[in-house]
Amino acid sequence: MSLSRLRRYGLKGRRWVREGLAGIRTKIVILSSFLLLLPYLGYQYVWEMESVLRQGQEQTLMGTARAFAMGMNDRPSLFTYHDAPSQLDPGKDLHAFRLNHTVTLDGDLSDWQHDRHHQRVYQRDGLIFTQHPYHSDQLSLSVLTGSNKQAVYFALNVTDATPTPSQDSGDVASQDHLIIALTSPQGAFYRVALSQTAGSDNAHVIHMESGLPSRSDHRTHQDITEGPPQPLPIAAKWRAVDKGYHIEIKLPANWVGQQLGLAYYDLDNNFERPLRAIIGTASTRTPTTLGSFMMPSATIQTLIERMNNNASRVWVVDQHSRVLAKDGDIQTSNGVWQSQAEQKEQSGLIAWLTNTLLRPWYDRLLVTPPDHFIDAMQQASIYKGVQAQQALQGRPYAGWRSSDDNQAMILSAAYPIWLDDEVAGAVIVEETTNGIRSLRNEALETLFSVMLAVICTGVLLLLLFGSHIAKRLRRLQHEADHAIDSQGRVMGVITTTHSHDEIGRLSRTISEMVGRIAGYNHYLEKMTSRLSHELRTPIAVVRSSLENMTYTQTDPGQLTYINRAQEGVHRLAGILSTLTEATRLEQSFDNADKESVNLNALLEGCTQGYQLAYPETHFALTLPAQTIEVEGVPDYLAQLLDKLISNAVEFDDGRAPITLALTLEAHQVAVTVSNTGPLLPEPMRDQLFNSMISVRPDNHGSDKPHLGLGLYIARLIADFHHAHLDATNRPQQDGVTLSLSWSTTQITSR
Repeated sequence: MSLSRLRRYGLKGRRWVREGLAGIRTKIVILSSFLLLLPYLGYQYVWEMESVLRQGQEQTLMGTARAFAMGMNDRPSLFTYHDAPSQLDPGKDLHAFRLNHTVTLDGDLSDWQHDRHHQRVYQRDGLIFTQHPYHSDQLSLSVLTGSNKQAVYFALNVTDATPTPSQDSGDVASQDHLIIALTSPQGAFYRVALSQTAGSDNAHVIHMESGLPSRSDHRTHQDITEGPPQPLPIAAKWRAVDKGYHIEIKLPANWVGQQLGLAYYDLDNNFERPLRAIIGTASTRTPTTLGSFMMPSATIQTLIERMNNNASRVWVVDQHSRVLAKDGDIQTSNGVWQSQAEQKEQSGLIAWLTNTLLRPWYDRLLVTPPDHFIDAMQQASIYKGVQAQQALQGRPYAGWRSSDDNQAMILSAAYPIWLDDEVAGAVIVEETTNGIRSLRNEALETLFSVMLAVICTGVLLLLLFGSHIAKRLRRLQHEADHAIDSQGRVMGVITTTHSHDEIGRLSRTISEMVGRIAGYNHYLEKMTSRLSHELRTPIAVVRSSLENMTYTQTDPGQLTYINRAQEGVHRLAGILSTLTEATRLEQSFDNADKESVNLNALLEGCTQGYQLAYPETHFALTLPAQTIEVEGVPDYLAQLLDKLISNAVEFDDGRAPITLALTLEAHQVAVTVSNTGPLLPEPMRDQLFNSMISVRPDNHGSDKPHLGLGLYIARLIADFHHAHLDATNRPQQDGVTLSLSWSTTQITSR
């Protein structure tokens, strides 16, 4: 592709872009883009609504926690652990978690796998007595303590590198054994010894008293067996495993008080069976050395289950944040917000649009509340959190926290429980924001669906309206462009419309204006013929009168004036002929027949005639090797060349011959006439071939009238032959070149 074509396409492309950006449809699209602010404003509104809903949920949850706490205030029967220590000793003070499954006493700890996170492991920190350096891989103890309304269960995993063989003698003190020491709700002190020899389901009461023993903690093996045996409703299962033992114990819940301790006695497996070490939760020698023990309250559990109805997750804790009761599952506890979010699905066009077309996008863009998330607090036996700490100090508190996998936000509201003007515990009520998030997503989906429908409908209507307006304007522009040609002649009409809007009124105004211009042009076109017709008779009369006066006048002085008058009449007749020449030429085009014209021969013959007509001017002719022919009228083409040569002769300065050339290029054939002389004024280059336009100076020496019609007539002939006439300054800036060109599709060459 040539450079000129690339430039031409580039100009067209820039013009198309410029016109496209300035078009009505583009402006409508730009203006309608402000409608996109509506979804943004709606989005911000929904977020503000979610913030308000969160505040409402926080206040509602705090009110729920207060209602639970008010139901437990000043009820000592609910809080029997009023003698609990002021500070807990982790490991020594035990807390039984709530069992939600059945435990089978068979020595198999697989029943407890789900509760492994409650396990407490005792190693060096659990040593009560040892005679050898301690190694955790040789001796350790893990304890799980759970309870339900009827019983308290213990699951112990003992790691013992030197287990003693089982004996049938029944002597507990001569083999590895476990001591359970506890106080009853009535204050009685029990010490129970369990071993593999004692039997899987048998327990022996070593000591039972309501007071404190007076002996030291480390007694001989004979001290363990003193005291009359007493029946105790206890069941246990002892199973030997690789590197230790598995022990399961069951105690009646109404037998267990507020103090309890477990201690495992590890004996050497040689003949004398000396005591190697004691490891456990606390010393079991006296009630004062035991740790505290607490299990969930069945009374409080029943109360919160009746009040909660699984709407939220409710915790009741004591002064040390130990869980007394818990109800509800945080995975499903969303309160009123979830019930609102789970309303029946909508129907209609918006619902169909949302579910069929927009649902995949909403699932990607909107964060859907998870069906399940990880929350380690679900099975906690001690509530850890600033909410409980603040409530236990007497200050209601609400706060937010993320789930362990950051998939959900959990709202917790804590309220203190008062007993005799002292804080006996706290109620913590929890819910997730899944319900609010579901409501938010539903609101956003509905909002975006409605907004999308409104925006699409609005933009479509605006585009249709803009396209209709643009179509009417383009049609009006097309008619206006073709109504008047480049010479100002009216060639068509403007179709008027009966529309009463601005475009309709504009079309009628332009139509009337074109009609007035057409009438005025018709008047101007007829004016020359009228003038010629009206002036020829007076001129003929004046001419005949002057001729008669010449024959009758004998005075030489008078003859001079008569001759001058005859010259003026002659010039006036020439002006009339020139004025009517263009009109006669245009009328003759209708009856002209085109034929194949040999441009080589035409130029050669005309050049010879110009040399004779202008003997003082030199002419040079340049012709190509091949013969070039075009469709046209030879006389008209010769007349066109006459006008070009006449113009060149008038402006030629004689420094160089007037050059006539016929050239054949890749895309066009051109006939050029070039002369040296004055250059074309730059502002007049585009108007040179219009009617009544002349660039001659006022003092230009010529006795012929110059009305600016010569090149205009040449252009009329060029238009008739579908050729292009152009005038440019010579590259040397020493003259002017007039060129007549045809495209190669209109010529033949041999």
